[in-house]
Amino acid sequence: MLSRQIGSSTALTWLIGSLSLLGFGAAAAALELQIVSPNAYKVPYLGIDGVFTLDTSLEQSANDPRNPKRVKFEKMEFFSFYADLEGKKPLAENCRYAYRGAAPDPFYYPERSLSSIWDLFQLRPGADASCETFTYVILRAPHGDPVHMHLRYGGRNSSFQELVNYPAPTAKRYGAGFQ
Repeated sequence: MLSRQIGSSTALTWLIGSLSLLGFGAAAAALELQIVSPNAYKVPYLGIDGVFTLDTSLEQSANDPRNPKRVKFEKMEFFSFYADLEGKKPLAENCRYAYRGAAPDPFYYPERSLSSIWDLFQLRPGADASCETFTYVILRAPHGDPVHMHLRYGGRNSSFQELVNYPAPTAKRYGAGFQ
């Protein structure tokens, strides 16, 4: 019943925690917790395909010059980043990524939100130099009402751990601007 209501990865988290509380530490340690993106089984490319524009209604996002104003995803393999909402000023285009798994958001998961999962992407070798600013990209898949997503990125000297653990308010919000 629990797995039907809140998902199998959450049920596994609950099971491991319960085993630990009951004194079955060795059994709990033997089970490896695996976080799975809530989008992993929707479609082969995780269900993120299209154009998203920065949510300019959020002052923190709109006024931060580091934010790409527009991000285009092509079946979760090719990402393009733009300095303007219209997509006429490319920062980096057709950057090719490899999916590297999912990670829970340490601020929200599991106490505040069981669906607060980051999908992790790493730039593939041989990319154009303009893509290196976006070597590591993590995103929270489209969710909410209105539909939006969150994005964080870092260059070669960054890491998934750094991006996931960055303070929660810095995740920039992008509205669904599918085109």
